[in-house]
Amino acid sequence: MNVPPEVVESLRQWIRKAEHDIEAANRIIAVEEGCPFDMVCFHCQQAAEKYLKCVLTYIGIQAPRTHDLKALVALIPVHQGFSLRAADLVELNPYAVDVRYADDWREPQLNDAKRALALALEVRAAVRDLMPPSAVE
Repeated sequence: MNVPPEVVESLRQWIRKAEHDIEAANRIIAVEEGCPFDMVCFHCQQAAEKYLKCVLTYIGIQAPRTHDLKALVALIPVHQGFSLRAADLVELNPYAVDVRYADDWREPQLNDAKRALALALEVRAAVRDLMPPSAVE
């Protein structure tokens, strides 16, 4: 598929921002004592969201301003070959907003952070498989 240069640049920007979130999550989870697991989970959700918006941009769909990964995946046509199901990603949704506020929501722990990072990396791999090589250089 011949992708216009302006679209390739937009894809690169989405990927760069998503990679920053992955890097932040990796650096934070490396903290051995007092690790803020909520921030690991937050950055993982953000990475997944940005990668999904990258796919939408690639296929010509305006990415809506939402943090709902299920809603974003639902916009990706089946024939695009995106390998992850919305049901696999919805567990990241609470980390977009809920985890940032003090209330009675459960504080994420190490196992939650590891799971969130694994999901973010799965989204990363699935999206990069769909992208033209010029966007992921």
